[in-house]
Amino acid sequence: MVWNGLYQHGLGGIEIPTIKLQHSQLSDIQKFNGHVYDASRWVSDLSQIGVVVENSNDSEIEIEVFPDRPDLLSHENLSRAARSFLENVDAPCEIDINHGPEKMLVDPSMKYVRPHVFAAIVRGVYTGDSDLAKDLFVQSLMDHQEKLHTTLGRKRKSVSIGVHDLGGIQGPFSVSAENGNSVFTPLGGEREMALTEILEFHPKGVEYAHLIEPEKGYPLIRDSHGKVLSFPPIINGVDTKVTTESSDFLIDVTGWDRRACLAAIRLVALSLFERGGTVESVDVRQWDGSHWRLDFDPVEHKVPESLIKMILGIEVDSSTLEESISRMGGRIVGKVRVGQEAIGSKWDGTKEDDLAYLIQMPAWRGDLLHPVDIVEDIIIGMGLSSLPDKKSQVNLPGSPLIDSYTERRIRQSIRALGAHEVQTLTLTNDVREFQDVRTRPRGAITRIRNPITKEHGILRQNILPSLMEVLAANRHHELPHRIFELGATVIDHSNSTSVAWACADANAGFSTAKGFCMSLLRDLGANENNLTLVEGAPNEGPWLAGRVAKVMIGDIHIGTFGEVDPSVSHKFGLRVPIHAGEFYVNTIVDALPDPLFR
Repeated sequence: MVWNGLYQHGLGGIEIPTIKLQHSQLSDIQKFNGHVYDASRWVSDLSQIGVVVENSNDSEIEIEVFPDRPDLLSHENLSRAARSFLENVDAPCEIDINHGPEKMLVDPSMKYVRPHVFAAIVRGVYTGDSDLAKDLFVQSLMDHQEKLHTTLGRKRKSVSIGVHDLGGIQGPFSVSAENGNSVFTPLGGEREMALTEILEFHPKGVEYAHLIEPEKGYPLIRDSHGKVLSFPPIINGVDTKVTTESSDFLIDVTGWDRRACLAAIRLVALSLFERGGTVESVDVRQWDGSHWRLDFDPVEHKVPESLIKMILGIEVDSSTLEESISRMGGRIVGKVRVGQEAIGSKWDGTKEDDLAYLIQMPAWRGDLLHPVDIVEDIIIGMGLSSLPDKKSQVNLPGSPLIDSYTERRIRQSIRALGAHEVQTLTLTNDVREFQDVRTRPRGAITRIRNPITKEHGILRQNILPSLMEVLAANRHHELPHRIFELGATVIDHSNSTSVAWACADANAGFSTAKGFCMSLLRDLGANENNLTLVEGAPNEGPWLAGRVAKVMIGDIHIGTFGEVDPSVSHKFGLRVPIHAGEFYVNTIVDALPDPLFR
């Protein structure tokens, strides 16, 4: 198994995107839609919609958009949301789509490469009346793509987007996984390059090569004449480059996350629609033979009256709700009986005969996952200042997890022995984790596909090697050094917990290590009658032969302690006796019922 990410949980977080919007371009878009752009109103009031105005001057406004609102990442989509929010202009939940004749055929080979493929066409887009306006349009279109790649696309892994000039290409289009010898001229390139060459030498190829698995194939999108439109998720072809003369566009979206892919193609199509474009669906035959066409049908949500009252703390009449939800781009279409099938009914007190508002919201609002999200939009539409000043009536006291009791006693026990707790990285490498300390993997190794350095290529299975590095880094300080760590390890691609100690001291030896072990197990409630120490095999682990013991509870191995072999400690630059031990907390919890809960 390989983890696609830099940190233990994927990408290590998604940055909050900041977009710079030109006042002239926003003015042109608003004017095109029959409205006046009021820059001062945007600066003062737009933050209520879920963005932060970072800066504004005579030429542009800089806005920070939270990742849960990708529908606000372009000039056009933000203008649409602002018209309904700031000016109370009715913004329909859906837009009209023409049933287009074009087709896109997805080969079955894409099942294991990028299984979700969608496409749409937008014709007759207004790009501006001047060369400067047209340049700004192309720049903002590319910027919109990259912002979506970063947020929805998880840096193109989940979603990749291509926008192409429709002139000069002809359907039906095809999508297939080919070998690395196929050639085309990529954007920014001056000659034809093989796909493998692009991944090795083109800047975008080098940046995103980790997303391609050569053994499964290289995805390519072609037109009916074999012309390459795109090599997703890497780079588009130069033949379909968007220029200031472009007005008809083909949008392609490929990826692994269907929901995110649908959100992306709708958002790009919506931004071009806001510029007067006519959206046209493409008949996409998927790898499994099913067919898909773009739609903008509104999504209906059932929002119980009791849920609204509980969260707002007040009764809100229907007209106020209609006005607030309209400002957020939605509409109330009626009331229904909720029933126990309603989302959230298990925790908000909803009964079978309770009434709920049936609220339609735009399909491009992919952030709306639960009735609570709709209530949040209602609050934003009403304005926080309209809510009463009330103290919370909900009392939800926290309580520790059962596992935390055991972990707290482990820490207290080892601290009482004079050891200081440290915290080290869960990332390591094969040499330090296994070779230097003479250990074998305890299970399948979890590797990082795109590590930052060769020193951090795997997730650790043991903590002791990390403690040896800490001792090595502090060897110039006065002895003794007594440290321990209670932390995460990863075995067979699953999280586990271990505790280890290491003590560098002139008097360190096996008997001292045994004292640490017995003190810890006593504090955890071990029964000495069921406890067995078994001599460890020589050269198995970092231990000195004859001075190592495996700890068994019944027939369960819960850990090992002993004196570190000088030949091992010398690899870390240490010239002092060291005793150490490592225990598997999950195994201890299973083998020793917690005395507090027996």
